[in-house]
This record gives sequence, structure tokens and C-alpha cells, in this order.
Amino acid sequence: MQLLGFVVAVLAASSLAASNDIDDIQRKLDSDLQWGTYRPNLYFGTRPRLPSSLLSGLIWFGLDNQRNWQNTRHSCELGDNLLEYGYSRHNGRDFGEQLMVDQDQGVEIKSEFIKVPGERGGSWAVRFSGRTLEENVQGVSLAYYFGLEGNGTMALDVSKRMAKIMGETPDLGPFRIRIVPAKHNQSPPLHPALQKTKGIPEAVKIAGIAMDVPKKNVWRARDLFQEKLIKHAQQQANAILKNTDGKGPLTGSVLFQLENEGEDNSNSNLFFAQMMVHGEFAFDVIYECEDTSAAIKSGDIGALASNRRKEFDIQFDAVFGLGEKGFDEEEVEIAQKALSSLIGGIGYFYGSSLVSDEPKPEYGDIDETSEPRLSNPYSLFAGTPSRPFFPRGFLWDEGFQLLLLSRWDADLSMDVLRSWYHTMDKNGWMAREQILGEEARSKVPKEFQIQYPNFANPPTLLFAVQALVDRLEAVSTAGMVDQLAQVYSTQGRHNSATEQTLTREYMQDLLQYSSRQLEFFMRTQAGEPLPGSLEHGYRWRGRTMDHTLTSGIDDYPRARPPSTRELHVDLFSWVTYMLSVDTELAAFARNGLELNQTREQQLELHLRLLDELHWNSERNMYCDVTVQPRDGYDELEDEGESEESVFVCHKGYVSLFPMLLGLVPPESPKLGHILDMIEDPDELWSEFGIRSLSTQDEFYGKGEDYWRGPIWININYLVLSSLHKHYMSDGPHQEQANRIYSKLRQNLVRNILDQFRQTRFFWEQYNPHDGHGQGTHPFTGWTSLVVLIMAEKY
Repeated sequence: MQLLGFVVAVLAASSLAASNDIDDIQRKLDSDLQWGTYRPNLYFGTRPRLPSSLLSGLIWFGLDNQRNWQNTRHSCELGDNLLEYGYSRHNGRDFGEQLMVDQDQGVEIKSEFIKVPGERGGSWAVRFSGRTLEENVQGVSLAYYFGLEGNGTMALDVSKRMAKIMGETPDLGPFRIRIVPAKHNQSPPLHPALQKTKGIPEAVKIAGIAMDVPKKNVWRARDLFQEKLIKHAQQQANAILKNTDGKGPLTGSVLFQLENEGEDNSNSNLFFAQMMVHGEFAFDVIYECEDTSAAIKSGDIGALASNRRKEFDIQFDAVFGLGEKGFDEEEVEIAQKALSSLIGGIGYFYGSSLVSDEPKPEYGDIDETSEPRLSNPYSLFAGTPSRPFFPRGFLWDEGFQLLLLSRWDADLSMDVLRSWYHTMDKNGWMAREQILGEEARSKVPKEFQIQYPNFANPPTLLFAVQALVDRLEAVSTAGMVDQLAQVYSTQGRHNSATEQTLTREYMQDLLQYSSRQLEFFMRTQAGEPLPGSLEHGYRWRGRTMDHTLTSGIDDYPRARPPSTRELHVDLFSWVTYMLSVDTELAAFARNGLELNQTREQQLELHLRLLDELHWNSERNMYCDVTVQPRDGYDELEDEGESEESVFVCHKGYVSLFPMLLGLVPPESPKLGHILDMIEDPDELWSEFGIRSLSTQDEFYGKGEDYWRGPIWININYLVLSSLHKHYMSDGPHQEQANRIYSKLRQNLVRNILDQFRQTRFFWEQYNPHDGHGQGTHPFTGWTSLVVLIMAEKY
């Protein structure tokens, strides 16, 4: 507590200067992060962190099959069956590179993205290079587009060497874009039978197409491009058949090569630059702001990318030190891909969400809620669990993702955290799934789009808050002011004055958000007292017979049938954890002493009630609780309650939560029973990680089998983290805790790396019987926690 008092004094001493400094610091950070690969749902796309602004993206399809245009690549889709894609290096600020291998369309494409700082977000460029695969005869059509969703102007000019776009918007100011194909690019070969045919268009290096489309449809660039393609292809096919007496042949390179359109395109807001190539190819896309100090030349891109690549490797080694842990070069590269793909999944989203003003009715009740409404539009800067399947923000996932991101770039992670908290309403509610705008809603079934104000979600954002608190506590009192930089940037990228200001302001803001969210949970998720008791626990809203989606562990077995009288041990554990974090935040924040004392009392009560309500001494495990009629109860003859509480026990992730969140004392006999359950191969232990449900449970592997056996990396990470922080060096269970930790860490790392070697992807979950990856892929949300597991940083 002496350290806490010192921190409070240090932070309070500069409170007057903070209000001015924080605005300057935030503006600098916003400028540094304005442009990025913030369209993670696309194989490659950029946008600024501005609403209704300039979007860009890559499109391609192979020319061998005339139907390939129907499967034009643009947004990441599981059905595209790419052999590989995902970032191999991405620093989250000014560099990212990835390889995309598309066997079905016969092409391999590498992207190298770089940024140069300057006014209004600076300038950026991306170099695409690659080759058509050996089996590809006719080549591939590549296109890159820019589209304006908001106010502004653009004009396209196309020459034999490049396409140029001059534009201006209120937010970006004047800008210039160049799309420059490499000199060595070769056009697809023309079929011999067509070489003397009239009407065959001459091959060009680059063609420009302009469209004027409704602003709300710019995100549909692929569909609009396809409409243009098929119309042109039909016209071209008719001309070829006419000039060849119906003989053809109709080849893709001839059918789908678009022609430059007229010079007057100043009223257009969507421009495409198309390149038809065969063999090895490259082209550069260069966006330049009006700041001449941020100018980029094509010849500079390779050198800039090379330098950033080296800097990334140096920083990765400094932060995670995997070589010192005994990992070889290939294993380090896989870890780099996990981190980079997580960062490459960060996006900027803007739009309205479909929300209900009324709570969702309980299970079995008639749903008479009014029609949902579209909220006022708002923005979110967030990570995405899976670019093809979950390309939007998920509250449950984000906290885990921030654990890794904060180790790499704490300023960036705090920006994500702050963006999430800014979505919180005055009642402390945040939508658990952020489906913002028509583009996001196009990927989600309608029945899952509505967000309800009584639905909570695990408060995992507090993991990032807790990490900040832990790092503050780890700083020694000697040289405290100078060492505050360590709190935000382990790699030491930012100066301590900046960190002092950010730390003080963030701690105060985080306490307000944390307390408001805690009060929301305690108010809206409260359960009813059990028979014969005045105390109550907590109950997830939104239950169905087979699902509790709000809990995050969707189909994990609960009481059947659902009841408004049941209590959930995982939710009770989350609320208790929230109290513990709020207590620590209150100790750091200005004027937080009174709140700190209140939270300490509430925390003490919850730790006691956790055992009283949820520990089953007969089964030696934590369980959910429900209420049922007493057997043989006669209201005329019997006294007391007509109902009784009963435990609902399913050994698995739910029963581990008190231990996962560090709520079980190291000396507690309960811990021994929990560790026995984890280590028992007939219960949760497997050679590939901890199963989500015991093999002895009646629901193991049944139904949807989502959280009924498969291995999830986020929960396995929590097992390791809790063992490492709380149980390996204290209490009578140290030996067992160390044994489990060592074996589990080894099993998880080995299997995740092996599966990546075999498939080139990280997976949503892993099979408990043979360890193979399953579910959606690539899944580089919480599965990327393997990097922290390898580095033993919890």
C-alpha cells in the first residue's frame, strides 16, 4: 500500500497540466494511427479512422475458367479455400506484410504495406508482388479500387504507365494516388486462333474504370465490379463469335479485359484500376497527403519495407525473447505470424447497430418486445477474432486479444480499450457484438443482429486494465516518475512524460468505466435468493434450453429446463473479479479512497458467498445452482419452503472459473480438488490441452459440441496464467500446480505449432482426441495467446 500511496501522490502532482497535455498526446496518437489496414474483412484493404471517408481494396480472379469471375476474391471467405493468408509481420503502425496463396484461382500474391508520417495521417503505400501458379495458363485479373463514402471529390487519369487519382475531402484534405504496374509485367498470352481476329482489344498494362454509385454502396465494390465485368464480357463474346463465325474461342483474358473510360469522370466516387497479368508481376499503390515531407517514391517502398521488417524482428525478440526460451527460428516465425495476424485483424468500424429498447423476455415467455431500431451511428476501433467468419468486434474476445496486444504496443491496446469503453451507455451496458453498418450486417444472420440492453458478456476488458495495474505495481518506488514509460511500452518507444500523463488520465477514466460496468452487472444480472436464504447470486440473461450465448461459452450444459431461479458460478466469479479490479483501480485513482473501502467490503462478502452458494462439498467442485419443488412436499402438512436449491454440476470450464480468476486461496483444500479434476485424463486432461467438458459428462461431445469437449486456447491460457501467478510458489499445492503448468504449456505449444505447420492456419478450437484444428480459420483472436504462453508472460 505504500507504493500505491506514492503512485497516487505522483499522479496527482501534475493534475493541472494533464488536461492540456492529454489532448495533444491523443491528437498525435490519432494522427499516427489514422491510416491502416483497417478493413480486416478483406484480403487487403485500407481506410482511415474516419467515418464516411476513403476506402480501398484489392480484387482478383483467375482467367483460366470463364466462371472464375463469379468467385472474384475480395472479402475473406471460408469457401474461397485459400491455402494460406494472414500477416507474417505487422507492427500495427507503419508496416505489414502477408502472403496469399489462392490455388483455385491460380495465383500467389504478397502485400507489403508501409506508412510515412505527416499531416492528416501522413502517406502510405502498398506493393503487391506475386506470380501466377504453374497450372494457370491464361493469367489473372487484378484490380485495386478507391471509393468515397462521404463528401469530397476525385478524378481519374490513366496513362500507359499508371493510373492517377487526384482528390480532396474535408477530413483528409488534398491527396494524390498512383497505381503503378511494374515494367516487367507480362500480359496474358493471346490464343493463336484470335491473333488475327478483328475487334480483339489491344493488351494494356493498366485500365481505369470510373463509377458514380450511392455512397452507401461503396463497400459493395466487388459486386459492382462484377456487374461491369459480366456486361463487358457478354458484349465481347458476341463480337468474337460474330467475327469468328461462331468458332471463338472465348478466353478469359479477352472477355474480361475492361477498357479505359472517358476522361470526364469528375462526378464519379468509385475508381478501379485493372491489370491483366501472367507470370511474375508487381504493382504499387501510393497514397500521398499534401504534406510534401511525407512523399513516397516507388523506388523507396522496398527499402522502407526491408527496414521495417528488420525493426519488427528486433522488437519481437526484445519483447518476447523466444530464442532465450529455446524456440528455434521456425517456431519464432510461427509466433510472429500469430501476433501479426492478430494485429492485422484490427479494424475501424462505423455505422448504426440494431438494438432493442426493451429487455429480451425470459425463456418460455412470449416475446412482445417492440421492433428494434437502428442506433445513432458510432465508431469502434477493435480487433476481430476471425477475418472470414467473425470480422467485427466481440466484447468477450477483445479482452483476451488485448493481453497480447498490450505486450507489443500498449498505446495501441489502450486506444482499442478506450474505443470500446466509449460505446458504453450511461447504464454501464455495452453491446456484446458490434455489428455496425450494412457491410457488417451482411455477414450476420438477422436473428443474431439485435442487441438487447439486459444482455451482459464476460468483462474481459478488465484483463487489460488488470495488466496495467500489475505493471504499475511492478515499478519500483525509486525513479518512479522516470520509469512510468515501462507501464505503456515495454519496448521503450515513448517518452516518460507522455506516459505519466496518459497513465494518470487513463486510471481515472478506467475507474469510472469499470465501476459503471460493475454496477450494471450487479443490477441487471442479479439472481433471486435461494430458498431459506437472504443472499443472492447472479444469473446470465438470454438463456435458451441449449445455449447461454451471453456467457461466452455458448452450449456448455446448464440447468434443464432454464429457470429464472438458477445461479451461475462463472458469472458470480466474473462479478467478484470485477470487484477485485475495481478495488485496485480505486486505490490508484484520485479521490478513490472511499470507493476503495466500499469495494473491499463487497469483495470480502462475495468471496465468502462464492463458497456458500456454489461449492458442492459432496462433488468437491464449484457448480451452478437452480431451484426445484421439494419431493413429497405437502403444503397442508409440511412446514418450511416448498422449493429447494440443487446443484447443477458439470465438470469443465464453468467449474474452473473461481480458480481461473484467482479467487481460490492457494492454501485452500478446494484448490487441490480443482487441480485433480484438471489433471485427470478421464475428466479434463488431454495431450493437446484442457477439454471444455469432462469425458464423463452426459453431454460430452453431444449436440452442437462447441463448448462440450473441444479445447479452447483462451481458457487454457487462463489456467496457465492463474497457476503461474497464484499457485506455483505458494500454498500446499505448489508441486502439483508446477507439474500441471509445465505439462500443459508443453502440450498446448506443441499442438498449436504442429497444426499450423500442417494447415498454415491458427484455429478456433482444437479436437480433444487428436488435437486437429477445427471450427473457423484463420482464427487469430485469442488463439494468438500461444505467443504469451511460449514467452511465459501472463
